[in-house]
Amino acid sequence: MFWGVDGGGTSTRGVFQTKIGNCTDLASAAASNILVVGQDKAFAAMDAVLEKMEHSMPLAKYPGVLGLAGCDRAYVREAWKKYCMQRGLKRVWITGDYWLPWANFTHGEEGIIAIFGTGSVVFGQSHNHTIRLGGYGWKLGDPGSGLSIGRQAIKKAILSQEGIEEPTALVEQALTFFNVQSIDQIIETLYTPDYSLRQLADFAPVVFDTAQRGDVVATSVLVDEGHQMLAMINAAVDRLDISEPSVGLSGGMAHLWHPYLQNRSDVQKCGIHFAVITRQAVCGALWLAKKWNQERRPYDTEEYLSQ
Repeated sequence: MFWGVDGGGTSTRGVFQTKIGNCTDLASAAASNILVVGQDKAFAAMDAVLEKMEHSMPLAKYPGVLGLAGCDRAYVREAWKKYCMQRGLKRVWITGDYWLPWANFTHGEEGIIAIFGTGSVVFGQSHNHTIRLGGYGWKLGDPGSGLSIGRQAIKKAILSQEGIEEPTALVEQALTFFNVQSIDQIIETLYTPDYSLRQLADFAPVVFDTAQRGDVVATSVLVDEGHQMLAMINAAVDRLDISEPSVGLSGGMAHLWHPYLQNRSDVQKCGIHFAVITRQAVCGALWLAKKWNQERRPYDTEEYLSQ
């Protein structure tokens, strides 16, 4: 039996594999991305999930995978290693959350995925060579992400109101989104100390809808964001040397990007096919746990066993 957790900036989900091999969603809690909510809240969310799972399965007895957002940062990874050891979880692999949808999409074969959520990242593997592009975080910006789209669209709305950009429906949409009466109030809200910039990601679906209605300014936002995201995807394809690849799209905005990307003429020319990954990302943790157990891959907590 195996178990796994998908810990992200929005929620934390845990599953275990039943005796007949099914992926059973057992527990969920708040966000567990240390970079977003801090260590205390992240650990509390993970505690809530693991404690629920342990009612049905002695986790310490079986291998498990923690797919965690932010764990590519060294200090975040070390924090989770120590957390696992303190809970007595010594048979654990700790990896980036992007491995989970990749596992669902490829089942170990060569392939590339692009995750479109609040942030974005491109990840792929071919012949044991892996590549990860993007995932820069909100300070630098992730092309194609909800946050990047939302932020750029709000800026365009402000510029339109000032007469610099063309008229756009994004102005009225932005006022409604912030529930204010003027652009000045939007700016004031954004600079309120307790305003979380990540909330702008929720404006991204509005941008897609406005672009579909023929709005030139909203369309320009998607053209710019899509161009940057495709540049990363093409770079991954070239560096992994995959011919006519199928790229899996995951994350809350995958269904919005899919028709836009697939219908671009430059995409059709280079032979890339896009497909939305429908299986829950957390189920990929079980597939990875089984694979890495068969390969006898060293656990990521092993270095602490002698302490």
